Amino acid sequence: MSLNYVTRVQDDLGAIAPEAWDGLLARQDAPSPFMQHAYLSAMQTSQSAAPETGWTLQVISLWRGTPQGDVLAAACPLYIKTHSRGEYVFDHAWADAYQRHGLDYYPKALVAPPFTPVPGSRLLAESDDARQALLAALLDICQTNNIPSLHILFGSPQDLQACEQAGLLQRDQVQFHWQNQGWRDFDDFLSSLTQEKRKKIRQERRKVQEAGVTFRAVRGPDMTEGDWALLLRCYQQTYWE
Repeated sequence: MSLNYVTRVQDDLGAIAPEAWDGLLARQDAPSPFMQHAYLSAMQTSQSAAPETGWTLQVISLWRGTPQGDVLAAACPLYIKTHSRGEYVFDHAWADAYQRHGLDYYPKALVAPPFTPVPGSRLLAESDDARQALLAALLDICQTNNIPSLHILFGSPQDLQACEQAGLLQRDQVQFHWQNQGWRDFDDFLSSLTQEKRKKIRQERRKVQEAGVTFRAVRGPDMTEGDWALLLRCYQQTYWE
């Protein structure tokens, strides 16, 4: 199957035209904006996800030859990582188990947009066959370079199906999402809870108010330089802690 494609491994997303990458993304079942060419390029050019921070990008792409020229058939960003930070999937117990048995857990291979635990398509492909060929190329790269493990995070149903067909292990995850069930206001929401939960929430909100904490909602275009600087400091402090 993979013989029908030419596989390219490049260290710069700029080697692939944005319209080709985003056009392929648009054809997926879950085209997350965080897999767009511009977003992934910003992660690289800003040095947020760079070798200096433990993220070495390898752009894996499969090309199909046509009389009009090569066509992008499948692609994904592959990061070779020396740590597990910025993934929001906590596999530190795995790393510890490897170390206890004298094995190397890092470097590991990761397919996911950096710092973004948002589900969406990861293995971009024009067909199921191309997706399987892309996954086979990823596994071959890991084996050739002695990379112990490949991780595809927050993938789409198509991605999970491809991984299952390839014999990869799947791990379950639990996320909690709050959804408005038609409550008129916050008090209406509280009325749907038990008395104990209402009491705890009111106590917590009162403590926040007594501490002098206030909230201000601002849209991106309306944010000042000071707002962005504060946002950056908060993110940096969170990661340091």
